[in-house]
Amino acid sequence: MVAMSAKDYLMTLVPENEFLKALPPSDAELLSQAAEYVNFSQGQVLFQKGDVADSMFFIVEGAVEIIDDADNDHAILATLGEKAHFGEQGLLDVNEGKRTAGARAAAEARLVRISGELIRSMLRHQAQLVEKLEKVGSEQQDINRNERKLQLLLRIERSRSSLSMKTPRSSDLFSTLLIGVDTEREIIQLDEIVAIDMRNPVREGDHLTLSGTLTGTPISFTTKVLEIKMVGGSNLYECSLPDRMVYQQQRTQFRLELGAASRAEAIVTKDERKYRGKIIDVSEGGVSFRLRKGVPIEVGDLIDHCELALQPDLSIRPKIEVMNVKPVVKAPNLQQYGVRFIGLASSDLATLKEFMRETERRKLRNSRM
Repeated sequence: MVAMSAKDYLMTLVPENEFLKALPPSDAELLSQAAEYVNFSQGQVLFQKGDVADSMFFIVEGAVEIIDDADNDHAILATLGEKAHFGEQGLLDVNEGKRTAGARAAAEARLVRISGELIRSMLRHQAQLVEKLEKVGSEQQDINRNERKLQLLLRIERSRSSLSMKTPRSSDLFSTLLIGVDTEREIIQLDEIVAIDMRNPVREGDHLTLSGTLTGTPISFTTKVLEIKMVGGSNLYECSLPDRMVYQQQRTQFRLELGAASRAEAIVTKDERKYRGKIIDVSEGGVSFRLRKGVPIEVGDLIDHCELALQPDLSIRPKIEVMNVKPVVKAPNLQQYGVRFIGLASSDLATLKEFMRETERRKLRNSRM
């Protein structure tokens, strides 16, 4: 464990850390006054791409992975070690306060956290530093996009899944396989296609549109035929790396379980009657809560009036759809309702995310005590 305070630790980094070195000494001192230690277990996601940015971090112990997708182990963009910093990009105005990538603890990690509002306030008076950070961020995004494309192409190659191919000289769809990804030459290799009614449906210079699925998720891209080779009596199409790939993976929602000590409750209004029950767990997409058995709420109900009182002074008001109803084994007078949000204001979503993050951090801190 680190014996010194978070403030003192941050000040020891000033001569070594690029971010802190670029600050006037008075600003570095100001940041250190607000420093706090936070701990994360191995594999724990700190934040995800697209989340509201509320802080930046410095690594004290352990390692942190910068990731494009929390549900994809192949989407690691970088691994950072002790004394490194991260999270500042989402605090730049150019990124509209959103995380440009996710972060996950690669090992048990201890970090120093600094409030995002404090960083934003400080950066308003540091034009040169902001310009430098924006340039670094732009370069990182270009690298990340290229790395992401290569990761997806390599996964398609390993999957040996058939791809549908559309050529400019035929309305028919052909089938092919991605059989090679040459990262040094920046080309991909496509297998021979069979065309019964057409000779040479693919020619050098053609732009091909390919589509398929990767673990059940649609993927598509366009590539240009650079060269056609004869290998083992069959054509091999060497093509350019695609400029753009469309792959919209569905992320599994993190679900926060609320313990017995939680006072969070749901207040559901149907036919002008209110029903109250304890919230069991919550995610960004829905919530589970318990109501007494016999209330007139059923699977498929669309309910416009629902209040989730997360804390005595913190509530959100989503519109919900009831997805499932099941009995509570240890409490036969109760039923548990699983619902999804079909309408949630952006301000309520931000409130929910912050509540989930703070609750998880509090649980982690308590487990360390």
